[in-house]
Amino acid sequence: MKVKKTERMKKIASSLLALTIAMSAFGAYKTMHKKKKKTTKQKTSVVANPTNIKSVLMGRAACFGQCPTYTIEVFETGLMRYTGKDYVDMKGVYEKQISATEAVNFLKSFNTLKPDTLHYMYETRIADLPGIYYFITYPDSVKKVINADSGPRILIDWAKKFDEFAKVDRSWKLKNEEK
Repeated sequence: MKVKKTERMKKIASSLLALTIAMSAFGAYKTMHKKKKKTTKQKTSVVANPTNIKSVLMGRAACFGQCPTYTIEVFETGLMRYTGKDYVDMKGVYEKQISATEAVNFLKSFNTLKPDTLHYMYETRIADLPGIYYFITYPDSVKKVINADSGPRILIDWAKKFDEFAKVDRSWKLKNEEK
């Protein structure tokens, strides 16, 4: 009887974690892009021109412990935006400018993922894993990939590339104060 309760509790905890990660990912995206016009309908599955990426946001979601929770977004203009949330040295929204050429080259190299072939969500099999998610913005659509930690290995490798490319240090400028 105790074994069945434990298994049921594990399933419930796993489901709650998946829901929390998904909600966190959508909340982070909405917060980062709330100045966009609401009349634009964003698609998540159809990508018209996968080489014309406007920006890519990579986020790391929370776990039950002290996992760093943050997002990094690289725009084709060279603007990079970091939002530190929990268990990070730098909390708040920070921005840094790099050359547009460097940013475009990074975004073009992101196409090695073949974003149009990625699933919208990858189910996690371990309840306490911190999630990784991506929002790939095109001129007329957004491709979302949630819980990439349990997807193809290249998604985890790309998260590391993001962290290396957009290394967050004291050269970033704080855009708003943590409340």
